[in-house]
Amino acid sequence: MSKTMQYAMDTAETSVDAILTDVKANKLSMEDAEQKILSVSNVELLGIDENNVGDVIYEEINNG
Repeated sequence: MSKTMQYAMDTAETSVDAILTDVKANKLSMEDAEQKILSVSNVELLGIDENNVGDVIYEEINNG
């Protein structure tokens, strides 16, 4: 994997992790978190899209 792609994935993952932390702390609703996560640049590189973003949040809240 190229360094540029790895950087893009790492940056997206950091952003998504921050959003998930806010959801766990009750600073964001699940709906707001879904919108924010889908607006993260390169989030598709993490395999997250509009079809599974809710599942990602649910799993993190209940198993993270």
